[in-house]
Amino acid sequence: MPESTPEDAVEGTVSDVETVGAIASPEFIASLLADGDDDLAAWAIEQALAEQPRAVVFDDVIRRAMELVGTRWVTGQWSISQEHLATVALMDALARLRPRDPSETRIGPIAVLAAPEGEQHVTGLACLAQILEERGWRAENLGANMPADDLQRFVAGHEVQLVALSIGTRDRLPALRRTVEVLRSGGAGGAGRRVPIMVGGHGTEGVEAEIQDADLVTPSLAEAERFIVDLGERLRRQE
Repeated sequence: MPESTPEDAVEGTVSDVETVGAIASPEFIASLLADGDDDLAAWAIEQALAEQPRAVVFDDVIRRAMELVGTRWVTGQWSISQEHLATVALMDALARLRPRDPSETRIGPIAVLAAPEGEQHVTGLACLAQILEERGWRAENLGANMPADDLQRFVAGHEVQLVALSIGTRDRLPALRRTVEVLRSGGAGGAGRRVPIMVGGHGTEGVEAEIQDADLVTPSLAEAERFIVDLGERLRRQE
């Protein structure tokens, strides 16, 4: 899931990777976002969406663009103000790219999205919400810094079919593990129902084995989408 984090600098730049399209390259999108040009960034991403699935564009363009932003911030090429501006611009651009049928009008299954306590990175959740909406789900995005106990109470009090959590850095792993533990031990599904939990974000990359009791752990939105599709089919068969 797309975030700009200090760890990205260690992993190197992605300016030479293959891109979804010539217009929406990670390099070009990163530059637009750092300049605060959310209008042109939204237009360029929209051109890519006309050619490739949303999850592919989000993985191969947006995530890599934000990795470039993080790398250039850590190495001193860009200032912290540019990094912050890029994040705000991306959220504004994403708001222009939501699927045509907004989630508020849907009557499909409900997914609750949240970042654990202390986690401020939420652009990945915004991307995931759009993938869910495109697949007919209602995405209730609770955003950043969500205490585990409050999240458990929210999920227990609603007809939720999926919980999705995201962390941008590995130092949030303890909070993430505690959130999963609270959801499992607190009977988040109500009446003994086990709600599937999906975990993603840059902070999960390479440490998937350290996250127990989640049904899926992946930083890839394409893998998350496959899980969502399979879960949706299972839910329809149960109706």
